[in-house]
Amino acid sequence: TVAQVRTQQVTRGDSLWRMSAKLYGSGLRYTEIYAANAGQIRNPNLIYPGQIFVAPEKP
Repeated sequence: TVAQVRTQQVTRGDSLWRMSAKLYGSGLRYTEIYAANAGQIRNPNLIYPGQIFVAPEKP
């Protein structure tokens, strides 16, 4: 099966942890967003408003 993906735009005050908590119900899954977007995230602690990340669908 092919995993579903969606995109998520970073807004002011967002962090990967906060995005993960909103999308998956757990901030601990931030590594999934980071891994899916490693090409555009140099430091997972520094993301910027306007960036658009791929967010794998939760299983």
